Amino acid sequence: MPTAHDLRPLLDVQQNQLNLVFSDSDAIDSKALAVLGANVAILLFIDQAAPHLVLWKFLTLYGPFMLSLVMDVMSVWPRQYKSAAPDLKKSPDYLTMDTGPLILQILSNTQAAIEHNARLNKKRLQACIVSILLTSLGFIGVLLIL
Repeated sequence: MPTAHDLRPLLDVQQNQLNLVFSDSDAIDSKALAVLGANVAILLFIDQAAPHLVLWKFLTLYGPFMLSLVMDVMSVWPRQYKSAAPDLKKSPDYLTMDTGPLILQILSNTQAAIEHNARLNKKRLQACIVSILLTSLGFIGVLLIL
């Protein structure tokens, strides 16, 4: 006779994993905002250090930072993250479910939310990394030209 397994510890672990994915989102925002601040500071420096530039210097100096700003905006742009919590107005059957099926359903919801949110974080992190690389490239250009 099979015994029923208590899935609550697994559900707790999955919900902790979902919280870590949300924490990753906050970390990506922090990195992108730091790069944004650096970009603005460097652009202000360029503006004050070299007010009259020929076109190629202007594009070489400003181009990477402007592209980096675009990538920063893409990185911090609000996304629709998923939660594991069911919408009881749309699915009132959660209120009448037995404990075992309820835990399985919430476990499934949690796993789907983790996968969805991790994909969003991956895209945001890629935009942030490209932004950092563009800022680095622009900074090298500033050192070489000014």
